[in-house]
Amino acid sequence: MRGDLDLVITSDPQPLDAVEYLPLFKYELVLAVSESNPLASSKFVMPEQLADQTLITYPVDKQRLDVFTAFLDPADVEPAAIRKAELTPIIAQLVASNRGVAALPNWALTEYMNQGWLRLCRLGPQGVWRTLYATVRSEDTDASYIEEFLTITRDVCFKTLAGIKSAK
Repeated sequence: MRGDLDLVITSDPQPLDAVEYLPLFKYELVLAVSESNPLASSKFVMPEQLADQTLITYPVDKQRLDVFTAFLDPADVEPAAIRKAELTPIIAQLVASNRGVAALPNWALTEYMNQGWLRLCRLGPQGVWRTLYATVRSEDTDASYIEEFLTITRDVCFKTLAGIKSAK
């Protein structure tokens, strides 16, 4: 809002005056488990199945994590433990070494799927779908550099990221 940043990418829109959330694409939040985890053979998991699991998350507030707000909290389920890691490659390694499970965007796990360490499960039979947004000041939505960034970003994402859908 102060002009320190031109644009922020988020899946967690907050109601703010003078800020616009411009959809980039929809993605599925999936559960990554190790090959040896009992959940690995499941096409989808229900919230109760995470009650005995260690959930590995990014170090952000629980109320900002989609796995809680869109999946666990509505079912009033808590994982057995929560472990935090800052980087997706570290989270993938922790999951692969059977130290927990992680709910991450499907596109963020694409590079790890060909290595055979992880299995992905849907969160519920329909999956949990979220939208990724570009957040800009309302006064900048029509700026040419913002419009060009959005066009390039959408083009590159749809060419390179597996499993995403149009947000329109």
